[in-house]
Order: sequence, then C-alpha cells, then structure tokens
Amino acid sequence: MKELFAFPTDEIMKSDEVYLSISLNAQANAFETEANQIQFQNLLKEAKEKICDVYDEKTCDTFLEQIKGLRNDSDFWRRVSDSVVFYVTQTDAYFYRLSVPVDNEVVVSNQAYVLPLIPNFQYVSYYHLLGLNHDKFTLFNGRGTQLQEIPLPEDAPTDLEKALGKELTGGELNTADYNGAAGQGMFHGHNEKSNEVQIDQNNYFRVVDKYVYENYTKPTELPLVLFALPENISDFEKISKNPHLDETKVEGSTAQLSSAQIQDKASEVVTEIINRRYKSLVEKFNETTPEFRLEAQYNDLAMASIQGKIDTLLIEDHYQVHGTIDENGQYKDGAEINAYVNQLVQNVLNTNGKVYILDKASMPSDTGIAATLRF
Repeated sequence: MKELFAFPTDEIMKSDEVYLSISLNAQANAFETEANQIQFQNLLKEAKEKICDVYDEKTCDTFLEQIKGLRNDSDFWRRVSDSVVFYVTQTDAYFYRLSVPVDNEVVVSNQAYVLPLIPNFQYVSYYHLLGLNHDKFTLFNGRGTQLQEIPLPEDAPTDLEKALGKELTGGELNTADYNGAAGQGMFHGHNEKSNEVQIDQNNYFRVVDKYVYENYTKPTELPLVLFALPENISDFEKISKNPHLDETKVEGSTAQLSSAQIQDKASEVVTEIINRRYKSLVEKFNETTPEFRLEAQYNDLAMASIQGKIDTLLIEDHYQVHGTIDENGQYKDGAEINAYVNQLVQNVLNTNGKVYILDKASMPSDTGIAATLRF
C-alpha cells in the first residue's frame, strides 16, 4: 500500500478504473489506535457488502486483498493523523493521511471519491519544513497547520561536525551537482583557510541541501519550506539546488525552540497564507461578471466541466446533488448521492481547474455551488 502526498495525481484520477474509497475520521487521541482499528473494521464490513452487491465474491476478494492485514497493523494506526482516506482497486491500494476531519464513508464507483481530499489541499498542500541553523537542522512533515518531526537516521548530517568531519574549519568542500553532474556527489577538501566560519556554514548548507533533496524532496516532490533566520535563508537560497524550495519562508531561529513552539510559529505563517488565499478567492469571485459565472445550473455546470471552461469551482460543505453526469455531459437525475458532484470535481481537476469546499458562512454564493469560467 502506497502513501500519496500530491493531489490530484494519476493514481486516483483514472477514468477507466473501479475504486473502493474509504474515508475514516480518526479519534482525537492519537494513541487510541484500537478505536480507529475497530472503526476501520466496521467500514471494511460495509465495503464488502457494497462491492459484493455489484461484483461476484471472487472479484470482491481481489479488492479486499489489497488492504488485508491493515486492521491489525498497530504501527500504521499510531501514525494516523486527524483522518485517513483509502483508495483501493483490484491491483493497488493508496492512502492519504489528512489534517482535516472527514465523514466515515464507503463509496464504490468507477471514479475515486475525491471530495474528502479537497479541504486538505485547497489552500496549502503537504510540504516539508526544514528548521535550519548555521550548524544543525531538523525536518518536519507538514500537513496544513500541523507539523510532525521526522526521525532522521543515524547517518544523517544533523549537525555541522558530523557532516563535515575532517573538512571542518575552513576546508572548502566541493560537490558535484546532485541533479546529474559527474562525480556522484563525491566531496573533495582543499584545506584552504579563509572566512572559516562562513566557508564551513556554506559547505554544511550544501550537504544539508543535497541530503534533504535526495532523501525527502526527490522521492515525494513536496515543497520545501525553510524556517531559519533571515541571513541563513539568504545564504541557503544562494546555495540550494532543490527545485522544490518554496517561496514561503518562516523567519526565526529554531535553536532554542521545542517542536511544539516550532509548530506554533509555522502554524501562524500557514494560517496567514490560508487567509490571504481565501480572501483573494472571494474577491475574484465577486469581481467576476455574471456572464462568466454559473451557479446551481446542473446541466450547464456539467457541460462546462467537460469542455474545460471552469476555472474555479466552489462547493458548500456537505452540499448534495442526487444524480450523475451521463456520457453526453448532461445532468441526469437519479438516486445516487454526490456522484454528480464528484464527477464534476474530477472533470474540473482534469482540465486544470481549481476546486474549493467552503463552509456555509464562507461561501460567496448562496446557491451552494458556483463556478467562475475561463475568459
């Protein structure tokens, strides 16, 4: 089973695949693993019933085989955050650990049920936070305003002395470009002593940059947010070859801060970003003229989504539409709950539009669903 960090992503955006989608809202106490395991077991029972209603028992078993044993994997459940969403096909299984609450749900459909993911990714997605001082670093997983420190292995260059060893105190450290230049990242010291402290720091920053990129950024392609003093931010930016180094920065020293204090400081910055992006979203919607807006016009929304005309789709939290979008791109009334909304969202995402799920008080439209069109 593979953890996913990006959204949208190919693994769950296939149009010719049947998905079992399971959303689980975790207990508030992260140590209540047994309660979460029991919740998951109950959702699995519901999943089996729903799959077996559509497919034969053999096919049903191929889905459940993908997540066999997860119920008793205590280590997995200890690492669950606020919520978790699973996407299971007959050949693969994926999951997201989210920082937002979700409804406990089981959906079997020819599309992944992606609505629970939208609030988690609509303003700030997953990222890594690098707490950098001149002689040491820490690394965190970031999910919205939540941080979790990453335990680094023994051989990680967590401090300057460990990283540079005999190259310490002014020895200029040269390394090949880790994006593909010759040398395979071999380090060579010249033992030239000038501006020793600055040279050591620059050499250390190169080691940290390479290590974080190769072991964390490259495998996940997550943005890297820097938490450091302004002068260290400036020096690191000049040295870094990490293409995912983010424009968002948290200014300050982590040297004397606990993980909880780092969390609080980073949370302030992320909250500011969310508020700024929400304000911009509402202003843009309100400034859009009527001919470039659609509200609860289900046929028009469906056709516009297929034609790639929707730039931004806004949906009120828990907004429901009964029915689907048929093969002709028309709204078809039916018993299905939220199949239409999920299809609409997938269409918008597949044509590079943006989707937001907002609470009732935050919706700039009173119709529950609205879209702005591309000019």
